[in-house]
Amino acid sequence: MGLWGWLDDRSGIVGYLRDGLREPIPCAGRWRRAVGAAVVFLFALQVLTGVLLMAVYSPSATTAWSSVWYVQTQVAAGWLVRGVHRLATDALIILLGVYVLQILFAAAYRRPRELHWWIVLALLGLVAATAHTGYLLPWDEQAYWATKVRTNVLAFTPLVGESLRTLLLGGHAIGHASLTRFYTLHVVVLPACVVLLAGLNRVVARRARTTETDDRAHTQAEPFWPDQLFRSTAACAIVAAAILTTVWYGHAMSEADGLGPPADPASADYPARPEWYALFLFQWLKAFDGPTSEVIGAIVAPGLALALAALVPFYDRLLPERLAHRAAAALAVIGLTAVAALTVAARQEDRDPPEQVVRALRDKQTRGLPLDEGERRALRAWQFNRQRERAAADARRAFELAEAKGIPPEGPLALLADDPWTRGPRLFASHCASCHRFDGHDGLGQAPAEPAASSDLAGFASRAWVRGLLAEPMSPRYFGGMVRPEGEPAHTRMDQWTSEMREDCDTPEALAELHAAFDAAAAYLEDESLRPGRLAAVTADSAGVDPAGSPGDDAGESLIRRGRNYFMTECNQCHSYDGERQGTFHAPEMSGYGSVAWIERMIADPSHESLYRKQGRGRALMPSFEARLSPRERHLLAVWIHGSRGLHLDGR
Repeated sequence: MGLWGWLDDRSGIVGYLRDGLREPIPCAGRWRRAVGAAVVFLFALQVLTGVLLMAVYSPSATTAWSSVWYVQTQVAAGWLVRGVHRLATDALIILLGVYVLQILFAAAYRRPRELHWWIVLALLGLVAATAHTGYLLPWDEQAYWATKVRTNVLAFTPLVGESLRTLLLGGHAIGHASLTRFYTLHVVVLPACVVLLAGLNRVVARRARTTETDDRAHTQAEPFWPDQLFRSTAACAIVAAAILTTVWYGHAMSEADGLGPPADPASADYPARPEWYALFLFQWLKAFDGPTSEVIGAIVAPGLALALAALVPFYDRLLPERLAHRAAAALAVIGLTAVAALTVAARQEDRDPPEQVVRALRDKQTRGLPLDEGERRALRAWQFNRQRERAAADARRAFELAEAKGIPPEGPLALLADDPWTRGPRLFASHCASCHRFDGHDGLGQAPAEPAASSDLAGFASRAWVRGLLAEPMSPRYFGGMVRPEGEPAHTRMDQWTSEMREDCDTPEALAELHAAFDAAAAYLEDESLRPGRLAAVTADSAGVDPAGSPGDDAGESLIRRGRNYFMTECNQCHSYDGERQGTFHAPEMSGYGSVAWIERMIADPSHESLYRKQGRGRALMPSFEARLSPRERHLLAVWIHGSRGLHLDGR
């Protein structure tokens, strides 16, 4: 007796497999029957890749993101395993939904197949629940805030909603207990329920012969081996190839591959959206406002839809058989159409509007004009896309810092907490955006409803920014929105000076020469912001001589020197340089203008002697933030404002 014979003698497994391969399969719908095999294959793939991920994943609030990052970037083929696990979930939901529709349209829910119908619906719900619980496990911003939205919807359930939410989260807020509970549900409880129901479904399906589309097909049955086995294997191979291709392409586009910045409960500005298969519900709930209507939209209406689906086997008892089947099919078509329409509408609302539309809306908002609902919707879409770009930038930055520095024991948030490119825009939104803007928004993509009361700091101290200031100081981008406490416009002296300079140009050549001088001054001030004090030794009389003693022959350097000469000749009438100036008006100190140190001093105390060296100046309109921001926070904010131009030299 060989090994197989011995194994069959002791367990009967070989005979069971032989019987399975010889099991008669109705000829009707041969390729359609491959859907069930693909569903089983995807679940097995989920289990296999999930076990591999469990070997590395660490379910805690301080280590979850770090372990997923480690899988994504450090483990050999870890990105492939994780990508297959993620996409297999989406494919499983799609194919299981197709399987449900097959049963519905084939009327395979009729007696004695009712139990099969209910089991398959329960399986679809369990798979969706498994996907939802797994969604939190990466512990990134998208996972955290999307889970918060979903659990808040759960809390709408009358009487028991809040208790269910607390039980699921392990408290009133998402935290470490939530993560461990979701992990347990995802890897143990829900998969076990899926396996049990799938086994029960197999027994029920064989007993009721629910794989048939027509009872008359019994007369044309053929064995599972070899034709149906080939079709099922081919279907599984096609699904596997599609998943692998998509994962490979996604990884080529982005190393993060769906992993966002680490979850930060203190950051409420993340533009969360649910998964694609729940996007229709997100759009649906927009139509409901208020506690009562939200309960109807989130609980009552979906509950009625599920009840209608569950009661499909009983339609025959209320209507003639053919009419009942058509009613069930019609309800399915209507439901699918509504889901598709809501999903498309949600995508459409989030589409980035054209730049010219955004400029027009921002200009309208700056002038204090009201926006209609369509315009507000377009502005929200623009804000959403800017926030998504910010989130993607934060994710890339987190990856860069983790790669360069490693992740500290206190968790990945510690990496970003001391990073100017992450903290800077948030500090700006919290402390500066009530007056200033950054490219029209608050630094995080939100466009405040109130018009700006001060300058837009995107590109501050760059050549283009300074040149725009010299061209039109009172435009809304610069000083146009600034007023004194008594209501009079502020900073009118500079506008008066530029106007006088233009009026003095009585020929086109003179005006062109003035514009060239403004260009040079802008180039010099940008250089001063990047390399403070480099030309401090160059005076109006020595602008052609290099500080080291050699003549400046580079074209760019020559332009900067002409700008330094113009500054010391004209601008120094009001603006001091290192405490010295020629005139009597009082304007900010320009030594180190626009550098990190200069911006830090301006944030701390705009009225400080290092910025306004002489007495007699008017009170600074900008308040002091010395007591509101720590020195480290002021430094992070200054570095971000300075570096966001994309110009990086020493910038002291």
